[in-house]
Amino acid sequence: MRTKTYKPRSVNVVTLGCSKNLVDSEVLMGQLVANDFAVTHEAKRGNSEIVIINTCGFIDNAKQESIDTILHYANQKQKGKIDKLIVTGCLSERYKPELEKEISDVDSFFWHTRFTFTPSNTRGRLQT
Repeated sequence: MRTKTYKPRSVNVVTLGCSKNLVDSEVLMGQLVANDFAVTHEAKRGNSEIVIINTCGFIDNAKQESIDTILHYANQKQKGKIDKLIVTGCLSERYKPELEKEISDVDSFFWHTRFTFTPSNTRGRLQT
């Protein structure tokens, strides 16, 4: 009889902006780990199936860094190197309609303080 090995989905969380974003990312990563995801923070090697970018949307340089990072990972998704791209944080909250219109490769934009990963909602949002 052949058995199937369970392999948790891998998530790379990229944090941009202020120290509050770092705390928010740590909370997010804890929620993901609690829901059986293999989580890395700002992994340099591109071996994660899912990338979540925690953005800054207030300081001009930080906004540009956030947009550049989103575009970088959108390109990675187009090349098939990642399965899902999710954007959270202040940029996502402040500019969601514009971002959805301009960057179609992002699977979901949300504001992390209004979303908690639980077993019932995590699978649908992060599964391919």
